[in-house]
Order: sequence, then structure tokens, then C-alpha cells
Amino acid sequence: MGNSEQMSPEEAEKLAERQAEIAEALAEEKRKRDEKHRKMESEREEMRQGIRDKYNIQKKEEFNPMPDGEDVAGRLGRKRKTPEELAAERDLEDQEDFASFLPEGVRDTVKSVTAVPQKMISDAQEKWHYSKLF
Repeated sequence: MGNSEQMSPEEAEKLAERQAEIAEALAEEKRKRDEKHRKMESEREEMRQGIRDKYNIQKKEEFNPMPDGEDVAGRLGRKRKTPEELAAERDLEDQEDFASFLPEGVRDTVKSVTAVPQKMISDAQEKWHYSKLF
């Protein structure tokens, strides 16, 4: 049975019937397998519940520590820095090294001048982040 163009109509019909039978058998096997797994999981859950009842254990609820797309207030970890923020920190460190050679009054001025753009950048990024949430 090579190409379908070389098959007679009867052969093509037999082939289609055979493929339909195979697909039906596969679907039936999948249904039986799924039912078997559902039944086994049900039995396991009954056993788990019996153990929880016997030892007075509360069932654990699924816990999602970081819901997708939400910034959770009060979380212990800090927000990861973007590559731009890391580059800005490196630039600031380079400027601070340069400022160490300057007199103290000029050093304070340099720090205040460089802090303003950094604060503006971080504020803008924070506003942009919150605008994506809503």
C-alpha cells in the first residue's frame, strides 16, 4: 500500500476504516487509563484524609508566594535591579572615586548633583512599573 493515488477506491476505504478503528482504540485506551489514574488518586486522597483525621492534621492549601504580575507589599526579598540600574550604580561609584580627590565641600556638591538624576530615574521606573499593574 504505497501512495493513495495508486490505491483503488476499495483499498482507500479499507485504509480509512482501519485508521478510524485505530484512532477509536487509542481513544478508548486513553479513557481507560485516565479513569484508572483518577480512581487511584481518589483512593490516595481517601488514605491521606484518613491519616489527617487520625493525627488531627490540617490539609495544606496550595500556596503561591508570588502571584503573577503582582508586587507583594511586605515581602522579604528585594526587587532585582535592572541592567540600567546596575550601570548607573557603577557610574556613581566611578564618580565617587573621582570625588574623593576633591575638597569636602565640592564632594558634597558632586554627590547631590549626581543623586538627583538617579532619583528621577528610579521614580520614573517605579511609576512605570505601577502603571503596568493597573
